[in-house]
Amino acid sequence: MCMLDNISADAHSDEMRVTLLGTGTPFPNAERFGSAILVEAGGKKLLFDCGRGVVIRLAQAGVNPKDIDGLFLTHLHSDHVVGIPDLWLSGWFLGRSKPLRIWGPQGTSSMVEHLVQAFAFDIHIRQAPPDPLPSKGVEIDAQEVAQGEIYNDGLTRVSAFLVDHGTVKPAFGYRVDSMGHSVVISGDTKFCQNLVDFAKGADCLIHAAWGAGWKSPTPPSKRSIASAEDAGRVFASVKPKLGIIYHYNDEQGLWDAVRKEYKGPLAIGKDLMTINVGKTVTSQEKSSAKSTLDDKP
Repeated sequence: MCMLDNISADAHSDEMRVTLLGTGTPFPNAERFGSAILVEAGGKKLLFDCGRGVVIRLAQAGVNPKDIDGLFLTHLHSDHVVGIPDLWLSGWFLGRSKPLRIWGPQGTSSMVEHLVQAFAFDIHIRQAPPDPLPSKGVEIDAQEVAQGEIYNDGLTRVSAFLVDHGTVKPAFGYRVDSMGHSVVISGDTKFCQNLVDFAKGADCLIHAAWGAGWKSPTPPSKRSIASAEDAGRVFASVKPKLGIIYHYNDEQGLWDAVRKEYKGPLAIGKDLMTINVGKTVTSQEKSSAKSTLDDKP
């Protein structure tokens, strides 16, 4: 049984710790849940996207959902937001006594208002005697973002930047800077020069890629998400200490397709993979030893 007290191994004070909670797609997969990435930095737990199964993955990572300090949404496709009711209400049930803070694109505030309406019965019952939950804990503080710095607590800074997810507009990626280190999360996007520009100097770049481009029957001009080759081009331009592929539909040929464009440190994301970002950047899968980041799948 997984205890929900905050028992996760904290990163060193001068490091950032990233956990890939979900690396999957809209297609249900018991091994790879919906998009969600936890970044622990400067004493804060920041969640990027909230796909299917996020609360289960948090429990497996030893993190109580009540301890999430902020949720940042890249866009409002269902596979990136369907876990919000669970995060919100389970976090409240498990002890959150302050509003859940959410940042996201236009439409986020309306979505939140309708969630409150949809769960009005549950909210009413859980605030009733004899053991009412704190009223502040069920509030949601939603803010709609534009490109630029959107969060800064003095130790950790989050910046949003526009990406190209085809007809989905606006869609954002995020850069997290803390203690001299940085992590960039692409969100869903095609090859995007704006992402390259915002990711310059990043230690770790986590990029979506649907699969090897040669396997897709859809012409590149009509795709709404990067191929592995596209992600490789981004990695080659940014030169991160570690590039990670996530949100892929088909792993077959993925590694070799990225390698056509990029020869640097690389990992294919798996659910519950952790990345420590400090003077060096290392990744570790949940059930295996620390990756050496050699050029191998």
